[in-house]
Amino acid sequence: MPKTVFEIGNKITLQLIKRGNIFSTKPIDKTTYSSTLLHVNSERELTISVPIYSNMLLSMSTNDIYFIRFYTRNGLYQSKCVVGHRGTEGHIATVTVKLISNLERHQRREYYRLECRAKLAWTKVNEYQEKLYLDLKNAATEGRKRIIKEQIKMEEITFNNNLMMDISGGGMRFNSSILLEKDDSLILVPDIAEISSDIPYLMGKVVLVRQLQNKNNGYENKIKFINISNEEREKIITYIFAVEREKMRTD
Repeated sequence: MPKTVFEIGNKITLQLIKRGNIFSTKPIDKTTYSSTLLHVNSERELTISVPIYSNMLLSMSTNDIYFIRFYTRNGLYQSKCVVGHRGTEGHIATVTVKLISNLERHQRREYYRLECRAKLAWTKVNEYQEKLYLDLKNAATEGRKRIIKEQIKMEEITFNNNLMMDISGGGMRFNSSILLEKDDSLILVPDIAEISSDIPYLMGKVVLVRQLQNKNNGYENKIKFINISNEEREKIITYIFAVEREKMRTD
C-alpha cells in the first residue's frame, strides 16, 4: 500500500466489526464514527484521532477490529483495521490502527461534507443563462470576459439569499423558501472568503428536494457541482480540511 494514497487530514469513518468475543463479517451495528488521519507510520500502520461519540471519546480497546474508510482527493478507499495503542498529541486523543486487509478503492468518487452555516447567494438559470456563465468561466481573455459579463447583465438575473448547510468537493446543501425541482441549474456564490477569493461562483444542478417538517414552506436542496475544474474542487477540499484541522486543535 503506497503512502501516497493518504494525506494528513484525510477524513476517516469507522464501523465496528469485532469487540471482545463478538465477531461479524459485517458491522455489528450501523453506527459510523468519524475520525481524521494524523500520521502514516508505515505501510500499514496509521495514527488517527479517537472518534467522539455522544460527546465522549469512543471506547476503543486493543485488538478491536473495524471497517475503516478513507475520504481522499482521489476517491474513497476502505479496508479492515485492528486497534493498537492509545495516546495523546497535544489535546487530541489518538490511537494507532493497523490495516489487516487489502486497501480497496471505490470507483464512485465521494467527498467528505463539512457542516457549516455560511451565507449563500444563488439563482436559478435557464439554458441560455447557464451557457453564458459557463462561457464566462472558460473565457481566455479579459476582453472576452467583459463582453460576457455585459450579456449576463442584460439578463437582469436576481439572486436569492439563504444559508448553506454543508459543502463538499462534490456539492452542497442549502435550505430555501422557494421550491426548486430536480435538475434545475443554479449559480451559487457561497460567502466563504477562502473560496470566493479564487472562485467567483459555482455551477450546480439540483439532485434532491425535500420539504422541511419544522418550517412552513421550507425546502432542503441537495446540489451537485457541475462544470467544476480540478483546481476549483481542490480549493474547496483544502478549505474543508483546514476547518477540520482547526476544530481538532480547539476541541
